[in-house]
Amino acid sequence: MEFYAPYSSLLAEYGVTDIAHAMRAWREPHRYYHTEAHLQKLLEDIALLAQQGDIDQAEKEVLQVVAFFHDWVYDVLARDNEEQSAQVFMQYAENHPNALQIRDIILATKDHQSNDKLGRIFCALDMRVVTHSSFVQLLEWEKQIFQEYQWLDYSLYKVARLQILDKFRRTYPENAQNLACLQDYVTQYKPRIGVYAGSFNPFHFGHLNILEKGEKIFDKVIIAQGINPEKTDNRKALDLEVVKYRQSETFVGFLTDYIAQKEKDAHITLIRGLRNGADLDYEINQWRFMKDMKPALDIIFIACDDQFEHISSTAIKNLERIRTGAGEKYLPK
Repeated sequence: MEFYAPYSSLLAEYGVTDIAHAMRAWREPHRYYHTEAHLQKLLEDIALLAQQGDIDQAEKEVLQVVAFFHDWVYDVLARDNEEQSAQVFMQYAENHPNALQIRDIILATKDHQSNDKLGRIFCALDMRVVTHSSFVQLLEWEKQIFQEYQWLDYSLYKVARLQILDKFRRTYPENAQNLACLQDYVTQYKPRIGVYAGSFNPFHFGHLNILEKGEKIFDKVIIAQGINPEKTDNRKALDLEVVKYRQSETFVGFLTDYIAQKEKDAHITLIRGLRNGADLDYEINQWRFMKDMKPALDIIFIACDDQFEHISSTAIKNLERIRTGAGEKYLPK
């Protein structure tokens, strides 16, 4: 809250009387680069321009409001974040004298092109991570963007990311050398990716506990749901809100074949969750079969926390058979 306090009066002038609205937007858990740290850097750069006399007080305040709203909506699964952010702004401040100018600057951040003086200034500030960062800073930026796009298969992310970096290198020659180094890094880099596989029928809090532990170990974790084509009650893990911004896929056939498909651009490790010693005995037996099929298979066993030891998909389905809704308390949304 302290971070927002100096701007509360300004934001209230534009209709944001409850700072918590801005906090919730900028603190969404799927953000890794487009966070309060990014917002704070923009506000610091705007303040520096004012100190240097490059902008006056009124222009400073316009740019500050743009900073708060330009990424108010940030959903990596959407293509209209700028339009939605501009719409949110207009819902708060459509009657303010500066509303149309600020709306247009927010929209200009889609391609970072603007005919407005303040629009050009803000777009330049928003792109400083590309135009003025050292290779080390670009590398940190790349890791954050990779995290925001963890829902996308890395083979597709890598191709698209290299195309974007090549465009940036040609568009911003002032930092071409560092951007070229980042291109080389992305070309050669193979992330450590965990494949958390299971039937997940249904996906419960015990599964989520293992998933979150795996994400602390690996660069990303793919939720791989094995589908039995002879069954009709497969509940898709990817239908859940909790895995919306994570890569979640289904596969049919041998898990070792699925893993082999992912190994071109990444180091893949299979994740298996454990509740107790009985689970370990079963998993060791299954691991030996998989090692026969794929000798180079890497595997890691992760134990769930104590409070989830009793939860299983079978137990939840049994509860549901007795009374509909009895198992819901064990299921993330």
